Amino acid sequence: MTSVRQRTPAHTAWLLPAGTLFFSCGIYIGRSALSWHWALVMLGLALGAAVVSRGRRRMTAALAAALALGILAGWHAWHPVTPAPGNYTVRGTVTQQPLLREDGRVQSILADVTLDGKPAGSAYWTFYLPEGEVPPAWLKPGVQLQGEGKVYLPSGQTNPYDFDFRESLLQKGIATGLYTEDALTVSPQGFSLQGMLAQWRYQLSLRLRETMGEEAGALASEMLLGLRDALPEADRSAFRELGMAHVLCISGYHVGVLAGILLLLLRPLPIPRGWRVCLEAAVLLSYCAFTGGNAPVLRAAGMLLWREIARLRKRQVLPLHILCLTALMQLAGNPTLLTSASFQLSYGAMLGLTLVYPWLKRRCSFCRPWLQKIWLSFCVVLSAQLGILLPQLYWFGELPLAAVLMNMLVMMLVSGLMVLYWLTLAALPVPGLATLLGTVSAGATKLLLTAIRYLASLELETFWTRQADVLTLVGWALLLCGLSFLLPQRLERFRRPLQVTGLLLILLILLPLPRQDAFYIQFDTGDADAAVLQDGRMTVVIDTGENGNEVAGWLQARREKAEVLVLTHLHADHAGGLRAMLDAGIPVGICYLPDRAQVPVIDEEVLPLLEELAATGTELRVLHRGDVLELEGIRLTAVWPEAGRSSAGHDANDVCLVLYAEVGGVTMLLTGDLSGRYERYAAMPADVLKVAHHGSSSATSPAFLTAVSPQALLQSNRDEEREHRMAELAGEIPLYSTACCGAVTLTFPGDGTFTVEGFLPFTE
Repeated sequence: MTSVRQRTPAHTAWLLPAGTLFFSCGIYIGRSALSWHWALVMLGLALGAAVVSRGRRRMTAALAAALALGILAGWHAWHPVTPAPGNYTVRGTVTQQPLLREDGRVQSILADVTLDGKPAGSAYWTFYLPEGEVPPAWLKPGVQLQGEGKVYLPSGQTNPYDFDFRESLLQKGIATGLYTEDALTVSPQGFSLQGMLAQWRYQLSLRLRETMGEEAGALASEMLLGLRDALPEADRSAFRELGMAHVLCISGYHVGVLAGILLLLLRPLPIPRGWRVCLEAAVLLSYCAFTGGNAPVLRAAGMLLWREIARLRKRQVLPLHILCLTALMQLAGNPTLLTSASFQLSYGAMLGLTLVYPWLKRRCSFCRPWLQKIWLSFCVVLSAQLGILLPQLYWFGELPLAAVLMNMLVMMLVSGLMVLYWLTLAALPVPGLATLLGTVSAGATKLLLTAIRYLASLELETFWTRQADVLTLVGWALLLCGLSFLLPQRLERFRRPLQVTGLLLILLILLPLPRQDAFYIQFDTGDADAAVLQDGRMTVVIDTGENGNEVAGWLQARREKAEVLVLTHLHADHAGGLRAMLDAGIPVGICYLPDRAQVPVIDEEVLPLLEELAATGTELRVLHRGDVLELEGIRLTAVWPEAGRSSAGHDANDVCLVLYAEVGGVTMLLTGDLSGRYERYAAMPADVLKVAHHGSSSATSPAFLTAVSPQALLQSNRDEEREHRMAELAGEIPLYSTACCGAVTLTFPGDGTFTVEGFLPFTE
C-alpha cells in the first residue's frame, strides 16, 4: 500500500511570513508600551485558543501569540535591567579603536565589563584628554583595563526627528555608559573572546594598511572587517551623497562575494556535498564571529546556509520563507534591531530581490547573452533599490534618481575590488605575493574613489523629501505588491493600478507637511540655543545651536525651508549649527544679525559659515533697537542692541539680539544670551520669557523677572545648578527646561492663549 503525503494547506504555508510580520509589529508596540503584563495575559489566551481550535482559527490564534511574544520581547529589550548609576571599580576589554573627537573626548566600547566584580555586559566608555594630547599608544582593541569610573544611563531621543543615542547603543547590545576622569590603566584579567577577536581585527587592519597603503587599507578594513572609523569622513560623505553608503557597510552583498569565492575554491575539489556544506558553514560562521556578530552578516550567512541545507536535503524552500526565518531569529536574539537603519536597509534590499526580481527578469528577453546579462544586472539593482526605498526615505530624506544606474556600475567595480581585497588578505603570510596584490588593490581602490569623488562633485538630480510616514509605507507596500511575482493570476488585472497608486502615494513625500497652528519649539541642544517659530505660513529659525543637527534634522524631516533665520549673536553655541544647515542644503531666505555683529568678541570660526551662507544666495541683514519685522502672522520687534552700540571691547553676549515676538495673540521675550548688565534695556512685559544665557547667575535678575512678569519661563541648558537657581527664582511661575523634558513646544491657537508640551513627560 502506497502512502500519500498530504498537501500542506495554503494558509499554513504562509504562517511563517505572517508570523514574522506580527512578531515585528509586536516588538514595535512593546517598544513604547507602559507595561508587559497585559501582553502575557494575551499570550496565554492565544496559546489556549490555538490548542482548542482547528484550521484557520488556529492560525489566527498563532498569529495573536506571535504578536504577544513580540510585545513581550520589545518591552524587555527597551527596558533592560541596568546597574544603578554611580561610581564603581571597573574592569573591561577594549573592543573598538578609541576615537578622539574635536572637543578632546575619547570614546570606545568596553566588553566583558565588571562593576565592583559583578558582570555588567558591555559599556560605552568616554573620557577627556587635555587639549593637544592624543590617546596613549597602548590604548587599542584587545587591551584589558581597570580603574574607577562613573556609570550612567545613556539618554534617548529628546528632540523630534533627532538621533536616539540610547537606542543606537541598545542595538549593539549596550545599555550603560561609563565615564572616567582619565584613561583606565592596563590590567590583564584573563581570557576575553571579544577582546581577542577585536585585537585580531585591529592587527589585520594594520597589516592591510601596510600592504595596500593607507587609502586602500582603510577601505578594505571597512568592507572586510567592519571597522567603521577607518575611512575618512569626506569619502564616506561622497558615498552617502550618491546613495551608495550601503557599499561601505558589511552586508549580505559582501558575504555573497565571500561565499562566491568559497564556492569557486571548493567546486573543483573531490569533496562530498555534505562536507562541502559543512566547510561553508564553518567559514561563514567564523566570519560572523570575527565581525563581532554583525547583524547583516548573520542574516546573509543564515540565508545562504539554509538554502544549501535545503538543497542538500532536496527540498524546495521559498526565498521569502528563508528571509522571514532569518529575520525572526535575529529579532528574537535582539529585538532592538527592528528600528535600526542597517536592519531595515538590509532586509529591504533582500525583500526587493525576493519579490520583485523574479517578475522583472521575465519582462524582457534578449537574444544576445551579453545583453541579457546587462538586463539581469539592471533588474537586480532596481529590485534592491525598490526594496530599500522606504527606509532610505525615512532615514535620509532623499530620493537620488541616478542611484540605480550608478549602483549597477559601482557594484561591478566593488565586486572585483572585494575579490582583490580577499586575495590580499589571504596572501598576507606570503610577503611577495601580498605586496603584488596590495599594489594592484591600491590602484583599483584609487580608481574607484576617484570616480566616487568625481560623481559626488557633480550636480546630480536628487529630490529632497520629508520623512516617510504611514502613507509612504502603504504606497511602498502597494508598489511591491504590484511588482511581485506572488500576485495571484486572478488579480493580474489589478497589477497596474497597484503600481500607479503605490507610486503616487510615495510621491506625496515630495510635498512639505501642511502647516497648521502657530507654534514655537525650543530644541534641546544642551548648553546651546536653537528654536523655530512658525505660524502656518512662515518658518523663522532663531539660532541654530552648536552642531545644528537638531534644527537641520527637524527642517529636513518636514521638508521645510527657513524663510527667515535670526542669529542673536556670533557665538558657536548659537550660530555654529549653520554648518549642518549648509551641509543639508536647507534653503534660507533672509538671515538677520544684530547691528555690527562682527565687531564684539565673537567666535571667529562662525564668520566663514556666514560667507558660505551668503554665497548660496541668502541675503544678510542687520537689526537694531526699534526695527520691526512683519512676517505674515508673526511680528518681531528688536528691543536690543541700539544702533552703533557694539564695540571691540564688548562680549557678544552684551550686545546680542533680543526679540519681542507677537504670534497668535501671545507675546514672547526672546533674550538670547543677554547679560544682566544690559537687561534693563530689554525689560518689557511678556506672556513667555526665554531665560537669558541659559539661566546663568549673571543674567535674569529678580528685578528683570518682575518687570517682564511672564506666565511661563523657557530655559535651554543641561546645568543642574542653573536649573535649580531658576526654579527658586521663578517661584510659582512654571519653568519649562529642556534639561528635564527635552524639546519644549508652545502652541498658539490664536485666541491669546498657549499650551506647553514637552517631548519627554514633564517631571516635578
